[in-house]
Amino acid sequence: MASAIIVDDEIAGRESLSMLLGEYLPEVKILGKAESVKTAIEQINKYKPDIVFLDVEMPEKDGFSLIEETKPANFEVIFTTAHPEYAIKAIKASAIDYLLKPIDHNELIEAVKKVEIKKGLGNKKLETFVSQINSTKHQPQIAISTLEGLIFIKLANIIYCRGDGAYTFFILKTGEKIIASKNLKEYENLICGKEFFRSHKSYIVNLAEIKKFVKNNGCYTLMTNGDKIDVSKRRKESFVKALAQY
Repeated sequence: MASAIIVDDEIAGRESLSMLLGEYLPEVKILGKAESVKTAIEQINKYKPDIVFLDVEMPEKDGFSLIEETKPANFEVIFTTAHPEYAIKAIKASAIDYLLKPIDHNELIEAVKKVEIKKGLGNKKLETFVSQINSTKHQPQIAISTLEGLIFIKLANIIYCRGDGAYTFFILKTGEKIIASKNLKEYENLICGKEFFRSHKSYIVNLAEIKKFVKNNGCYTLMTNGDKIDVSKRRKESFVKALAQY
């Protein structure tokens, strides 16, 4: 039987999740409910829960602050939020799952199952677990804020991103160009890592979509769609290392 605490600054959020757990997952024992990060940490230290259902946006400190302040964690985090744009950051924070409000009971059941599966993995790394549960149809995606609303794009479909002031252009394999109403730095924090690299102050490239890397004549990459993307001198060495390790 798993134990849990619910962290949400809104009482409606805490109570609705509590009701869902009671109806569909009665085996999950709710040890406490917290309206702030401070109270949540106190309850985590007191009750030692298996799961923390964690809201993202809260007064004073957000959900990611809780993760930072409780490292190394001996519990699993399931984010519960109305904000899809935090999905990639949640994955990087090693959350076991990310549920959008209003929470669907089937997705809630699947999230708790993931915790149970992971608990049975012993000392295997979380990265191995994530690779097992992320099938092709569940490829990581990013929520892009546009002037019209949110657009969801699979990371594998992005060739590169180009920054232009307060906006970012996403160039996709389909030939589409999507304009996001956030600057390039915002997306660098979300997606740069093993597969994406900021090669220039104006560009983030998908390493899997590089067709050719030219070290001379200005230093640039030729992408699979034929576009040439500059690599800055100060990023050249780290870029070459990223390519070698990819």
